[in-house]
Amino acid sequence: MERVHIRILVQDGFVPTELALLQDTLRIANRIGRDVQFKVELCSTEQGGMVKGIGGMFIEANPLPAENVVNPDFLIVLGGKGVRASLPHLLPVLRRFERMGQNMILMSDMASEWQRLYPHVNDITVHWEDQQARATADGVPSGTLPLYSRVGRVTTAAGMASTVDVILCLVVAPYSAHLARAVSNVLLVDKIRNGQDEQPRSENDVIALRVVKLEKAISAMESNIEDPLSMTELAATTGISIRQFERRFKEYLGQTPGAFYRSLRLRRARKLVEQTDMPISEISVACGFGSSSNFSKHFAREFGVSPTRHQIRFAPMAVMARTIPSRRVVQ
Repeated sequence: MERVHIRILVQDGFVPTELALLQDTLRIANRIGRDVQFKVELCSTEQGGMVKGIGGMFIEANPLPAENVVNPDFLIVLGGKGVRASLPHLLPVLRRFERMGQNMILMSDMASEWQRLYPHVNDITVHWEDQQARATADGVPSGTLPLYSRVGRVTTAAGMASTVDVILCLVVAPYSAHLARAVSNVLLVDKIRNGQDEQPRSENDVIALRVVKLEKAISAMESNIEDPLSMTELAATTGISIRQFERRFKEYLGQTPGAFYRSLRLRRARKLVEQTDMPISEISVACGFGSSSNFSKHFAREFGVSPTRHQIRFAPMAVMARTIPSRRVVQ
């Protein structure tokens, strides 16, 4: 029987969804597989012990083994809000694995950090929320994204529910395609998606909005964050009158178009506050609010905290972003 060693790196603030899906997919593979077994090892650079995930979930992880220990077949790094703060400890490990040509899978937030470290590499996949925030900060269209992509032996992935697809396609299927399909049946996954399947463009990329002819208007809102469109321009994208447009919005989304548009821009602004070191004044302009005072008033009303105070909570991450240099990767 072939044995495959999987080392999962978890840091404080890890994403429980990704860990649960990863572990359960491999647990089921071990239960029904005959010719291959997956040994899963949870490790952390946090000196081991109990590691706390988002939402208060605790798991026990071992300290990261010394360099002279036999390397795993796969190193998987989970996403989470603590990834950036842990980069000084994570990067030496990742770069050592990169130099040795080992298989690495970087999920969600870790994939975003990899993208920032290697800005010249095009085929890096991040979660669509992080891509939106980056596109807004850089003033460029966000475009479409696959579920995951691979450069050499480094796979970057959107994470969340697509964790199942990544593990089945890249970890289980190379040893047994039949086992991968069998595991997907146990998980009630009707299709194993590959790296070419696209992520949704946003939380509003749903069929119901297409049916009621609001999808184009919302797409226009998402594409015009810095310079908001007028209600007349938005209604024109749907081919109905302004009055019908406003009534339909209220009926199906429970908000006026203006309130929905403002909330959308505020959520984009919150991502910039959390993930970049942009000044509040620049974020307010980038998200179409003009003055900082107007932006701060709406932000506090929406999220119960001022953007300045919210930014202070994430200040260590912003400082880390400025102090860790990026590198060019050799493809």
